[in-house]
Amino acid sequence: MIKTRRSVAGRLGDAAQWALIGTYLLGSFGILVLAVVRSGDWGALLDPGLERLDDPKVSVPLGWDSFANPLVWIFGVARLTAILIVPVAAFGVILGGLSAAAARRGGDRQRLNRSLLRIVIWVVLFAVAFSPYGEQLHNWLAD
Repeated sequence: MIKTRRSVAGRLGDAAQWALIGTYLLGSFGILVLAVVRSGDWGALLDPGLERLDDPKVSVPLGWDSFANPLVWIFGVARLTAILIVPVAAFGVILGGLSAAAARRGGDRQRLNRSLLRIVIWVVLFAVAFSPYGEQLHNWLAD
């Protein structure tokens, strides 16, 4: 089998999708787990809210709460990504579609399967975000 050379743009697009998925997961479920560990209320994993958990902005794991702390920036951007799930998921699906089209055109079956996997992950995350649980999580993150 002849290995095809992938373009730098294709690799960056694939890496951008995985980075967006990781950022969304950190901004939604990562912050939720940190808040649950901090509060000690493990039932809040299934029922997030201000009454059970504190404000999500105080869930930065280490350091001081100022603009000079890089963790504040990382978790702030991740939280913003989780709050803006609709445009982020749409962008992820579009990137996945472009990657799948390029893989199909190039005959790279493995890359096509990975692109389709990322599209499915985005659709599942989008569906979870619009479930009642996802709505509760989104309302807690937006406070």
